Amino acid sequence: MYSGSERRQRSGNWFTRGLGCLTQFVALFFILLLAYYGSYLLLRGPIPARSLAIAHRGDSAHAPENTLAAFRSAIEAGADMLEMDVQRSADGHLVVIHDTTVDRTTNGSGRVADLTLAQLQALDAGNGEQIPSFAQVLELAGETSIALMPEAKSPARYPGIEQEIAQALDAAGYGERAVVQSFDAASLVRLHEAAPALPLCALYGLGYFNLSREQPGNAGAVCPMAEMVLLYPWMIRQAHDEGRKVYIWFGALAHPWTVRLLVEFGADGVIADDPGLVLAVLRSR
Repeated sequence: MYSGSERRQRSGNWFTRGLGCLTQFVALFFILLLAYYGSYLLLRGPIPARSLAIAHRGDSAHAPENTLAAFRSAIEAGADMLEMDVQRSADGHLVVIHDTTVDRTTNGSGRVADLTLAQLQALDAGNGEQIPSFAQVLELAGETSIALMPEAKSPARYPGIEQEIAQALDAAGYGERAVVQSFDAASLVRLHEAAPALPLCALYGLGYFNLSREQPGNAGAVCPMAEMVLLYPWMIRQAHDEGRKVYIWFGALAHPWTVRLLVEFGADGVIADDPGLVLAVLRSR
C-alpha cells in the first residue's frame, strides 16, 4: 500500500509527464505549421506589387451595407474597388442589395423581385439610406473612376440579367474597369457571351480548395473564401500559374493578422467589410 504522500507524488508524476507530452505535442504542431506555411512562402512565386483593398458591399463595417453611404465611405477611406450585389426589381430596374428579400437589411418585407424600384426605395435600408439602383452606384463610382466588382446575385431568378449588367457597365464607361463575379457557372458563361471582353471572376465558397480547372466563362480571376485559402494557400499559386488573378473574400475571420497572411500569400485583392483594415495592413508592409 502507498502512503498518502507517495500517492500524491505518483499522481504528480503522471500529471507532470502528461503536461510534458502535451507541451511536446503543441511544440511539434507549431513546428509543422511553420514548415507548412514557410515552404509555401518560399515557393509561392511572383506576387503582386500591391494587393487591392476591395470594399465588401461598400464600407459595410461603418455604414449600412450596399448603400450609397457605404460606397461613399469606402471611397473616402481610399478603397481601390467597390464590391456589390446586383438584382432586379419587379419593374425591370437593376438594384443593389444582397439578400433576395428585403427583410434583413430594411424595415420592410418581401422579395426583391416582387417589388418595384419605387417600393424598394421607399424602405429604410439603415440610417435613412435607400436601396440604390445600380445606375446610382455607377454614377457615384464614375465621379472618382473607382473600379467596381458587381456580383450577379441569384441570376436564375432574373433571366437576362447578365446582358443588362454588361450593358449598364458599358454605357457608364466601365466595360473594362469592372470585374463581374458570380457563384453561378452558367451565369458567367452568359456574361461572357454577352460581353466577351468583360473581366469575370468565379466565386467559390466553403469546401473549395482546388481551383486549378477551366473556369466558366473563361473567367480571368477566381475568388475563393479566405478561410479555405488560409488552410491551403497553394490555390493562389495554382491560379497564378494559370494566369488568373485571385481576389479573396472573408466568411468570418477578417483580422489584421489574417489579412496580412493573405497579402503575403500573394492575393491580388482582399475583399473586406472594413477596407480601412486592409489599407492599414498594406501600409504597414
